[in-house]
Amino acid sequence: MGKLGIAYRLETDGAVYKNESVEASVITDIIHGFDPNWEDFIVLEPSMPLENSIYLQAATEGEGMSGFVVEIRFVYADDSFKHYDYKTTDKGEIVRMFLEYWGAQKLPDLSQWNDITSTFA
Repeated sequence: MGKLGIAYRLETDGAVYKNESVEASVITDIIHGFDPNWEDFIVLEPSMPLENSIYLQAATEGEGMSGFVVEIRFVYADDSFKHYDYKTTDKGEIVRMFLEYWGAQKLPDLSQWNDITSTFA
């Protein structure tokens, strides 16, 4: 179990990991194993929101694309939400975001992220 008594659920294309099975090496291996020509993804959900964030996810952009998209969702007490995405080609950057979210309960720096909430309306 992480700090603050937070448990995590990790889901990928091929497996679901419950709290005890979520480890830095698992997160790192999944992300480094992303194949740009396949629809790979990873979703990390804390058992309780981290500063209103209910999950962090990353996925390949799609066949023939070399990048990845990372998304985070925030849900508020009034049931409103905000959803942001960030595109990168750097798997190491994605790994760092996930390890900080999981290990330090630290949100990514959203200053370079895009607010895509309106696409869900």
